[in-house]
Amino acid sequence: MFFGLSRIEHWSTHPKQLANARSIYESFRRHLHAVRKDDPGSPELFVDPLAAYIKILGDAGQYQEIFDVYYALDSEGPLSANQAIFTGMFQALSSRNTLASASDRRQSPQIQNASDAKLLWTQMLKASERSPGFVVDSFIVSAAITALSRGRAADQTLAFQILRDYLGLTQPGEAPVTGTIPLVTQSLAAALMLCNKSQKYSLCVHFFQQVVDRPEKVGALSIIDRAHVEQVLKAYIALASRNSAHNALKTLEWMLRQEIMGRNGSKIRPANSTYNLVLMACWCGADWNSAIRAFELMTGYHAHDFKDGAVTSTPRLDKRSAGRNLVPDAETMSFMVRAALASRDRANMRQCLRIVDCLGIDRLFSKQEADSNKAAKYRAFYHVKLAAALIATIDHVLTKSWRKGTPSDNQPIQWRELGLRAVEELKRMKVSQRTTGPEFIPTLEEPQRDKHERATWRM
Repeated sequence: MFFGLSRIEHWSTHPKQLANARSIYESFRRHLHAVRKDDPGSPELFVDPLAAYIKILGDAGQYQEIFDVYYALDSEGPLSANQAIFTGMFQALSSRNTLASASDRRQSPQIQNASDAKLLWTQMLKASERSPGFVVDSFIVSAAITALSRGRAADQTLAFQILRDYLGLTQPGEAPVTGTIPLVTQSLAAALMLCNKSQKYSLCVHFFQQVVDRPEKVGALSIIDRAHVEQVLKAYIALASRNSAHNALKTLEWMLRQEIMGRNGSKIRPANSTYNLVLMACWCGADWNSAIRAFELMTGYHAHDFKDGAVTSTPRLDKRSAGRNLVPDAETMSFMVRAALASRDRANMRQCLRIVDCLGIDRLFSKQEADSNKAAKYRAFYHVKLAAALIATIDHVLTKSWRKGTPSDNQPIQWRELGLRAVEELKRMKVSQRTTGPEFIPTLEEPQRDKHERATWRM
């Protein structure tokens, strides 16, 4: 019954079901006490169902009740907190976004979560020492690290110590250790997220490479999936070093090889989100060569067919198996256009504009009526980014003052049409902002232009 109720996602609309869950909890407690009174050794004396009840309370935001349930348990014996209970509590703390009392609200929920998780970790270790059958497993470790990752430096230090002692992930300069439990998908995800949350981006890359090089028996290459690699790509973006874009591209190429040759196969196949992260790194690093290579890997198009002097009416497109030719959207092309613009090379910009024209500006700006509010807001954000980047790029391409020596392109009419369509999209978004509110459309800043580079193509 607890498990069934725990599948409810929005408890604000199910107050009666929450009352039912509380009633079931009280009945369960009375049942346990009655059984223990009649038969202290009964196999019915177990607390695992309470893990699902803790999830219910966490999803409903009733965190004080979670600790009430915990402290109502015995300190030892069959009715004491076990692995399932501690895992559920750590997971609940990881998802808490609000605090109840005014005194609590003086600090962020994440810091309070980490503080509670630190205390809970200490109590969990004591409980494992009292119970011979209590083994700290990967579920507890993953949940604890996630809860600790958003806290203060001291909380994060404890999380890194847990990584070392239990999972064998050591920092540069530390002596290698074996760890007490194998690394699994969830614990690796928690480790990489901890690095990025604590802004130790180089350590994220270091841990990832350490896992790639580890033997399989302790958790290695075969557990890596796409989400893990995307954390590494986020680390490269945050590092913003000279080689970040190149490293991101090399990581993408490694994923594609690993998909074919490795045991993790389809789990590591890049998705649109993966390519978008690589292209974001290319934009941040103004690396057009890496961006155009990532575009080829994503779509199957031959980027050379879009270059000056090599333009064809029908660009070549490699035929691949199902799901391997991914279609760029507004987010993808916003990074592509901004990468071309950041390169400050008009030839790159012309190549990028031809790609946009080939893909179809109307399709990139198309609406999807089935979008949720969150998805629609996300889509609108990148519509604005793409439109603004296109306008700025066309301003540069259709003026002669920015870079001399470019080949004559007769200022193609289709680029002017692209720019006008982008202007139209920005205007549409401004209207939408007035009707839906500024919280829905994140930004509508007009692209900045040099005073000598007036956008005459709009006239």
